This record gives sequence, structure tokens and C-alpha cells, in this order.
Amino acid sequence: MNKDQLDELDLQIINALQIEPRVPWTSLANVIGADSVTLSRRWERISATGLAWITAMHGMDSPRSLAIVEIQCEPGQALATAEEAGRDPAIYSIDLTSGFRDILMTLSTRNDDELAEYILVKLGRLPSVRLVRTHIVNVTVKIGSQWTLRALTPAQAARIPRFRPPRPGAAKVVPQQTMSRVVSALERNARATNVELSGILGMSPQRVGDAIATMRQQGSLDLRVDVAQPYSTWPTVSWYFIQVPSLSISGARETLAGIPEVQFAGVTTGQWNLIVALSARSGSDTLRLEAELERRLPDAVIMDRSMVVRVFKHLGRLLDRSGCATGEFVSLMEDR
Repeated sequence: MNKDQLDELDLQIINALQIEPRVPWTSLANVIGADSVTLSRRWERISATGLAWITAMHGMDSPRSLAIVEIQCEPGQALATAEEAGRDPAIYSIDLTSGFRDILMTLSTRNDDELAEYILVKLGRLPSVRLVRTHIVNVTVKIGSQWTLRALTPAQAARIPRFRPPRPGAAKVVPQQTMSRVVSALERNARATNVELSGILGMSPQRVGDAIATMRQQGSLDLRVDVAQPYSTWPTVSWYFIQVPSLSISGARETLAGIPEVQFAGVTTGQWNLIVALSARSGSDTLRLEAELERRLPDAVIMDRSMVVRVFKHLGRLLDRSGCATGEFVSLMEDR
């Protein structure tokens, strides 16, 4: 494998980890048809070159205030603005885009007061900003961890072992301090074994495993695998800004949750009430998917759209111009 491409085995490994990020290589060998040593070495190369990575973060059930923010910059200054914004741990992701907005960012704060501080003060202090438009996310319909490459057959995907539930005797509640320490340790290495994590956390391997299982089951821990978009089989991502009649929102949510190309969908308060990110195999495929979106949501009107020309930051991870992880990471825990 080289950095110029991901072959079929690489894509299958990434897809398998998207389904279960901590699956043992020995459990995956029979599913994919390669021995565990080969799988381990492949993943080491994939992650070392920044072609794919695992992110550990507090789950969607953790109380956070979320917004999608559009930013217009002075001509030629979008990259400088992104570099400054990228240092802020509350700015989870930054896309450089075509169209009306130069930057589209995902902002996540601890509460509504902090969100207001960003909207009213902090975002306007970023260099070369001409306009800020904020959409507060009221309901998250679909997130990136639910999107996969679909490199495995349905039969293969079904055979991948999911994470084990907590033991019957495990504590039902994980203390907040323990949660934060577990997430912080997994940020550094999401595939670390329970034995390795026990040495870091000062807990027995069994307690570590129970804590992780409980947090995942309760939605307070999210593990997700992302791939450098240009090297995937879905290299083109577009954002859609949609207006849907209020009475049709519930049906639109159900429809979007079932469209596999949807990477993100959120019901918002702002200029429009629905924002969707779609992945496509090519620019021409984007047109097909947009038509499909209109067909599946007959009451909706696409008011605007933008194509991602470069991902600058993704869930705290800084990416290079080719979309690969640079190794620099702004911890998502720093603002907690």
C-alpha cells in the first residue's frame, strides 16, 4: 500500500473498523479473509500515513450545544481564518467550501451560554471575517459515525462482532471524572487494549472494559473511524441548506436517516431549518444524489448548496491539503 491509494483490502479494514472500531484483529480475520498480522500491519500503515484515523469523543447523549456556522472571508484569506479557528477546541470541524460561504464549521460548546459567546463575540474576532451566519442544531438526525464506506458485503458486515455489553455485575453509572479520563486515554489510542488502558487509568482491565462498554451502551462515548475523503470511494462532499414545512420535518428526518450517502443531517434554527451533508463518488454523482434528495423529500426546497474543496479540520484533527491527518490534534476534551 502507498499513500496514493487505498486498495480493496485497506477499504475493507476501514469499513470493518467503522462498524466496530475496537474489534480484535483475530475476530476480523475470518470475515475479511486475511490473517490478523496482515490486518494489524495494514492498519498501522493506514493510520501512520494519515489516510484513516479513529476518534474518541463524548457521545451525542452528552449535553452539548451544537451549531453549524457559515463564514465569509476577505478574498484569499479563508485559509488564514481557518488556521486561527483550528486552534479552538470548541470548533470541532472546518470545511473550506465553494459558493456563498468560504468556511463551514461545526461548533460544539458545553452549554447555550458558551454558544452565545461564540456567536456574539468570538467568531467575529477571527481574522478577515466579513460575515458570520449561524444555524443552531436542535435535533441531530444523522452523524458521520453512522456513515460507512460500504466496502464490505452485507453478509461480511453482519459477521463483525459488535462491542460486548457491560457485565451484569458492572456499575450502572460511570463517574464523570472516570468518563473524562477514559475518553482522554482513547483519544490517544482508541484501539488500546483494556490491559494497556488499565496501566494509564490505574484501574483493573475488567473495570476499564466495563466502563467503556457502559459508556458506549449509554451513548456517552462515541468511537468513529474517518477516512481521508479524496482517497476514499466517496471523495466528493456537498452541503445542502434546505427549507422544509414544519409539518414535514418528522418525515424528512426518517427519510434522511435511511439514505446511506448522508454524512450529516440536522434540524436547525436559522435561515433554513434543515442542513445535510452528502458524500458522492464524483461531481456528476452529486447531481444524481441531489435529484434523489429532491425526489425523496418532495415537500423540501434546496435553498443553497456548497461543495467542500478541502477539509481543514475534522473532529479536532488537522488535515493537510490532500485530506490526510497531519498528526496534529486539538483535543476535544480541552474545553470541558
